[in-house]
Order: sequence, then structure tokens, then C-alpha cells
Amino acid sequence: MATFRKRNNKWQARIQLRGGPTQARTFLRLTEAKRWARQLETAYQHGLFRTQPESITLNKAFQRYLKDVNAHKKRPKIEGYRIKAWMNSTLSEQFLEHIKTFHLASWRDEKIRQGFQPNTIRLHLAVMSHLYTIAKSDWGYEELINPVTNLSRPKLPKVRETRITDQDITLIINNTTSPLLPSMIQLALFTGMRRSELVKLQWADVHWDKQYIHVKDTKNGEERFIPLIEKSAVVLKNINKINDRVFNISEHAVTVAFTRAIKRSQLSHISFHTLRHEAITRFFEMGLTIPEVASISGHKSWSMLRRYTHLQSQKLINKLNY
Repeated sequence: MATFRKRNNKWQARIQLRGGPTQARTFLRLTEAKRWARQLETAYQHGLFRTQPESITLNKAFQRYLKDVNAHKKRPKIEGYRIKAWMNSTLSEQFLEHIKTFHLASWRDEKIRQGFQPNTIRLHLAVMSHLYTIAKSDWGYEELINPVTNLSRPKLPKVRETRITDQDITLIINNTTSPLLPSMIQLALFTGMRRSELVKLQWADVHWDKQYIHVKDTKNGEERFIPLIEKSAVVLKNINKINDRVFNISEHAVTVAFTRAIKRSQLSHISFHTLRHEAITRFFEMGLTIPEVASISGHKSWSMLRRYTHLQSQKLINKLNY
């Protein structure tokens, strides 16, 4: 029901619609105020007036996000970890409209003190920001203000020019107890395939007669064909066929095994993904062109590919001193 009050020789009409914020407007005459209130109530009754849905907590919002958004993504599991971290945070029971930028600034600073990497913090903030975008565009919370928008993100460190030598590879292989990891390391180095692509690789994707590996399930969604060179073929032929998959192991298990091998080898700043960096760099050092390397790696542009190429200065000098 509408209420009216006189203020400074003007009339203010206020009306509270169910499920939405209070609507108010000021008029010169009481009759105009009543007419506006009647029109608003009529529009609401006929479904012509959109109201904001009931307030929702961060926890409840992320529960819905998991079902409506995350479940339909190509790789929902990794983002799911970040979502659950937010659901377990001190902000989880706060209503979305009550979470402000300064709350997230405090959260960011605490994560930095705890030793979280800048990119990890940025990825957590990214999923929070997308939650607000979806809530505003798809769920009817049109009045929401995204608290992540004006938040300063931690700066990313400069890309380390990490190279892996053949001696490093031998050391890592000698320091793992996993029967599959040595083959995966070698194949990653010869093909530039990602960890996820190796884990999903099936024997049916290896075409011995046409000499290529068909990578179907890729990060950017586009399939590609990787030349099956002699070194890759030797690695694959030495793997025992247990089922349809070449490597009967999970991504997480690969990461754990590789991390343990790195620690035993007393190496640093090396992850499984570093093998992809090294493979692509070696492709360039072999003399392959940008389009040729891109066809193997799956990169769509030179700007994306350039960050992987840390060519050895001596090899560049040798090319220039022709």
C-alpha cells in the first residue's frame, strides 16, 4: 500500500512492492502522487513492473552458480575449487548487495599475507566478478554493484625464462616412482601437449599409418593434429595398453607425482606446464615458422605464442653471424 507525506510544500509518495526495494517519488500535488502510486500498483499487478528478487547470500548465490553456470563449463572442477573456497569464506553469509570493495580488499590482503600467489588471488576474484555479472544480467538483481570492478588486483610477477635441459629431464625421470610419468614427460616435450590433453589421449587418436596424433579435447575447443615423430612413436610403443586411454591416470595424480619428483630433484620454478614452454621453444630453435609451431601448439596468435619462446641467445647469435 502507498503512503503519502508532505515535505517542504511537496508531496512524497512511497510504495513497497513485494520482493523489491521501496519506490518513492515527490510531486507538487497530492492528486499527482496518488495517480503515480495507482499506476505503479497496476503495472505491478499485471507483471509490467520488474522488481528485484529477494536478497541472496554469497553462499546461496554460488550454490546456484555451480548448477546454472559452472556445471556447463568445459572444465568445471578447477573453478569449482575456487567457488567452494568463497563458500567457506567469512563473506559467505553476507548478502550480495552488502559486500563492498573494501571487504574484498581485506580478503585480498589476508591472502597475500598467507602466501597465496598473485595469479591465484586474481583467479578467485575473477569467479567472484562473474558471479555478480550473472546475478545482474540473468537472475534479476539489476541494482547490484560489482565490488570487484574497482578493486586493485595483485600484480603478476614477470614471466620467468625457465628452460629445462636434457639433464634436468633425466634427473626428474630418475626421481619419480610413477610408472607413467616418464613417458608423459617425454611425450609432452616432443609434442607440446598439455597435461589435460595427455590424460585424455586415447589409442584411437594415435594414427600410426598417417603419422599424427589427433588432439580432440583442447583448451580452446579446436582440435589439432600433431606430427608423430620417431621419438614420440618410440615413447608410445613402450607403453602397455591397459584400456582405451594411453595414460590411465588423473590430472591431479600427474601434478602430485611431478611435484614430488621436482622436490626430490632439488629443482625450482618448474611445473608440468613448463614442459610445454620448453617444447615450443625448442620447435622455434629447430627452425619451425610461427604458423608451423602454432599448428602444433594450438595457439591462435603470435602475441599468445611469443611468451613461450625464450630462445637461447647463443643460437640467435649463430643465426645472425651467417
